Amino acid sequence: MQPIFTRILPLGLLLSAGLSACSGPSITYQGPPELKIDSLYAYGASGRDLKLEVQGNGFAGQISGAEFAKRVEAGVQGPLPRAATHPTLNPGPTAKEGYRLVLLFNPASTMAGQDLCNGRADQGQPVAGEVHLVGAFCVSGRAETEVTAWTTATGPQDVRFQELLNQAMLTLFRPDPHENLHGCGQCN
Repeated sequence: MQPIFTRILPLGLLLSAGLSACSGPSITYQGPPELKIDSLYAYGASGRDLKLEVQGNGFAGQISGAEFAKRVEAGVQGPLPRAATHPTLNPGPTAKEGYRLVLLFNPASTMAGQDLCNGRADQGQPVAGEVHLVGAFCVSGRAETEVTAWTTATGPQDVRFQELLNQAMLTLFRPDPHENLHGCGQCN
């Protein structure tokens, strides 16, 4: 008969892995998944600067708003499942007019992606130890894709904050759904 700790250890490792997976970012809304953005992205963001607007501060009291915006700018440069873009606070001449990535931290509960594209940035009360985010890919004032997400994080260096930015980018710039040969729905 095996000692009890050798039977409990695998269960403990499994539970620990499950709990650590729960501590990552949570996407609570991701807009209509059937919305197609490939052509908009290819024209206005692919291989070029994309105007980045950072509103709010996920770690007010720990870091200035300007430094927080720079950390966010660095954090959204990760790989995407499409040709790269370069979201930047100070876009150069390659940026297309009317194309923006807007991220609002500590949003009011009523905020949505279209609100960001309309220029609103209503903030709610920060929750200690949590970072909340609403983001939108805006094209000519319209939210083409949007995301609402949150995570627990202790500061801007916390890996969970970077994971939140990664998941937001992957959600906002996800590939278009593909239709089957008959044009009726998504391929599996």
